[in-house]
Amino acid sequence: MTSRFSYQTRAENIERLGQEHFDILVIGGGITGAGIARDASMRGFKTALIEKTDYGAGTSSKSSKLVHGGFRYLKSGHVGLVRQSLWERKMLMQLAPHLVIPQRCLIPVYRNSPYSPLQIRVGLALYDMLSVTRSIGSHRMLSRDSMLQIQPGLRETDLRAAGEYHDCTADDYRLLITTIQSAAEYGLVAANYTEAKKMQMQNGRAGGVFTLDRLSGKYFPVQSRIIVNAAGPWSDDLRRELFDYGERRLRLTKGVHIIVSRDTLPLHRIVMVTSIRDGRPLLSIPWKSFVIIGTTDTDYTGDPDNILTERDDVDYLLETFNYYFPKANLNDDKIISTFAGLRPLISEEKKKASEVSREYDIYEEPDNVFTIIGGKLTTYRIMAKELVDTVTKRLAKNFNRRAKHPKCRTHRIPLFGGDISRYDTFAGEWLQKIITNHPVDNETAKHLIETYGTLVPVVLAACSDAENGFERIHPSLPYLWGELDHTINYEMTVGLDDFLIRRTHLFSLDPDQGLSVSESIADRMAGKLNWTPEEKQAQIDRYHHKTNVTRYYRGSSLGENALHR
Repeated sequence: MTSRFSYQTRAENIERLGQEHFDILVIGGGITGAGIARDASMRGFKTALIEKTDYGAGTSSKSSKLVHGGFRYLKSGHVGLVRQSLWERKMLMQLAPHLVIPQRCLIPVYRNSPYSPLQIRVGLALYDMLSVTRSIGSHRMLSRDSMLQIQPGLRETDLRAAGEYHDCTADDYRLLITTIQSAAEYGLVAANYTEAKKMQMQNGRAGGVFTLDRLSGKYFPVQSRIIVNAAGPWSDDLRRELFDYGERRLRLTKGVHIIVSRDTLPLHRIVMVTSIRDGRPLLSIPWKSFVIIGTTDTDYTGDPDNILTERDDVDYLLETFNYYFPKANLNDDKIISTFAGLRPLISEEKKKASEVSREYDIYEEPDNVFTIIGGKLTTYRIMAKELVDTVTKRLAKNFNRRAKHPKCRTHRIPLFGGDISRYDTFAGEWLQKIITNHPVDNETAKHLIETYGTLVPVVLAACSDAENGFERIHPSLPYLWGELDHTINYEMTVGLDDFLIRRTHLFSLDPDQGLSVSESIADRMAGKLNWTPEEKQAQIDRYHHKTNVTRYYRGSSLGENALHR
């Protein structure tokens, strides 16, 4: 990638948003909105995207970090969803092989498990049959002893056997930002911290929105023939605020994860177990040098802008994983961090939260305004395709606006950084190049490759140009000072929490949640983004508030003056 996607690009895009007339305006900068924006831009439509906070600040950076078929959905009969998800898993492995990584998964079977070894064998055989690629491996059944050899530390009492199968982990935020960058290369006009406030009507139909630039306080209209509401958990709120439609379409459920060190819970595979409280499937997922444990699935009716990690959320996870991994002795002191997000599911009132379908829905209300809800990270590309297919027909019929490329191409063109035919070869070659030519260690070099793919040369150039560019920001994590400069210039980083929480994972992977380095980062960002002393302090205060939200279960006070995101 050679063109910039910077804070300066944002300022230019704000001007363009207020002056130009668009075919499609996407409201919502999560993975669904990003996928729609990429597909629409690649078909040649003049497309804009606005996000009221930072890209992916909601659900899309708070997933379980999985791109998967959803083995557990077979039990509820959602075979079509599993087949579709497995197809999309294959697509994403091809589009971004540095971000979507095959992983082995284990399902231990105990005497009190809700399923037998035979049922697991049949389910995994069906899962393999539905998969469109066997390149990441087929399932196998393991004896009790083989299971304990592969995964020592697992509860031995009443263990009967285990099933092993394959899925993928993914860096959810990197997948999102790369999708937006890819869309920008095809002409997308995007701006974060830009909020839709009021509907603009033309001849009795929606013709755009009045918008607030939350950084400058400036209001301006954005004109568009079609408006897409891809606001995720905020979709119903947006419909009420803009269109005065009060019917509830969403059912929000909260998912909390905790992160521990792999030294604390030494996993070699993803392990799926069942909650000892309610029988729900729970996962422990090796990710970098850490393990993600989750997730809860409870109905949520609170403020979607401030989702607290509560005591019962953490206890729910700890009690199950201490049961299955008794030697780990998990407790608050061993938790590095937590994160909580909301699932914007289709409303199904008579089902338990964990039983609500992960299918998606698209509807038009009012004219020329399309809302998309439901779905999951894995299926974002196919969701976008279906919506853009629908909008393409509407633009041709009502506005005589025809796509330069009528057919979806997002399955054929890699995401930026992902144009890699043989990832293992690519990674091995670049690992050697980076270590030989730059003052970084093996861990840092691997981080750069896994994060940026073929964009590694651009990042290395930024590190070479930056002051102390190849020095680690935090001694125990592989993030470099040069990456800060790169993300400001190429990933539209404009807030302290943008960098600490999403562009890097300092917030999640440092036991201090990056607080020890937050002021140094703020100092550097202030110089590059021309913050006043007051703005710099506001950025620091906002970041402190967000750390308190994830520590609420410990009894932390949020403080009366804490800023909302």
